[in-house]
Amino acid sequence: MPEPTKDRPGAAALLDSLTRDLRADRWREGERLPTERDLGTTYGVARNTVRRALDALEQQGLILRHVGRGTFRAPPAPPAAEESLSPSDVVECRLILEPEMISLAVARASQADIARMDECLRGTDGAADLAAFEHWDAALHDAFARGTHNGAVIAMSRSLARVRERTDWGRLKARGNTAAHRATLQSQHHAMVEAVRQRDRAEARRVMREHILFVQDYMFGD
Repeated sequence: MPEPTKDRPGAAALLDSLTRDLRADRWREGERLPTERDLGTTYGVARNTVRRALDALEQQGLILRHVGRGTFRAPPAPPAAEESLSPSDVVECRLILEPEMISLAVARASQADIARMDECLRGTDGAADLAAFEHWDAALHDAFARGTHNGAVIAMSRSLARVRERTDWGRLKARGNTAAHRATLQSQHHAMVEAVRQRDRAEARRVMREHILFVQDYMFGD
C-alpha cells in the first residue's frame, strides 16, 4: 500500500509519495492510475492537492494525462541525444561549429564577455589537476559561445559540451594530460582570447581549428 501522507499534508508530500510509488513500479508502463478522487482518498488529501501533484508529475514526464481517458504511467524517457553520441563524433562536430562560433564572437562579444574569457583563462592557468582544468576549459568554450549572443549557437555548444561530463570522455582526455599538452592547450586558449580582444576573425578561426585538431589528435590518435 502507498505510504499515507496525512501527517504531511500538501501537494509536496503527495508528490513525494506518488514519485516513490511510480519509481517503485507500483503502476506498470501504460497502466491507468486511480482517479483524482480515489487518489485523494488513498493518500488522505483533498482533490485539488492531488491535481497539483499530478501537474508536477506530468511536467517531470512520469505520467501522461488524457482528457476523458484518465492518467497513465508514462514510458521511460528516451536518452538525451548527447548520451548516444560518441566522443569522436562530438569532436568532429566541434571542428565544424567552433571555428565559425568564435568568428561570430569576435564580431559580437562585449567587454563583459571578454572579461569572462579572461576569468576562464586565469582558471585554466591556475588549475591544480585535470578536473579543475577541464572545468575551466569547458567554461572558456562556453564563454566563446555566449559571446556570439546567438541562442541557437549557445544551445548547440552546450549540448556538445555535456558529453565532456561522461566517463568515456574523461578517460580519453586523461591520455593527453601531460605538461607539454597542457602548455600547448593554454597557448592556444590565450591566442584565441587575444584574437577576440583584437577583433581578428581570421586569426580566431585559425587558432580554434588548430586547437580542436590538436585535441582530436591526442584523444584519438595512435
